[in-house]
Amino acid sequence: MIELSEKLIVSELLSTYGALLTEHQREMMRLYYDCDISLFEIADEFKITRQAVRDALLRGVKTIKDADEKLGYLDKNARLNEILRNALESVKRGDDENALNDIQSAISLLEE
Repeated sequence: MIELSEKLIVSELLSTYGALLTEHQREMMRLYYDCDISLFEIADEFKITRQAVRDALLRGVKTIKDADEKLGYLDKNARLNEILRNALESVKRGDDENALNDIQSAISLLEE
């Protein structure tokens, strides 16, 4: 059984890199990772074997993880969220200088 954190990661990658997959592969992954539909139910829907669904999911996960490894979306997004949270906390404390520095860091990260 796949862990929830792994499902969430794959789901996020799917929303970002799903266009790299075939239409059927993308739909199978959406059903499995986003809708929590079983392999058996997906196989029945697509009129293929459960093993074929499993293989398609594994290939799809590999494709989107390879894409993210090259492009770094998840890591960049996590860093951006952290910087923006820090900026918000600085604003709440009235520390405008640190907030401005954080915002400049966020802009630099987005421009990479």
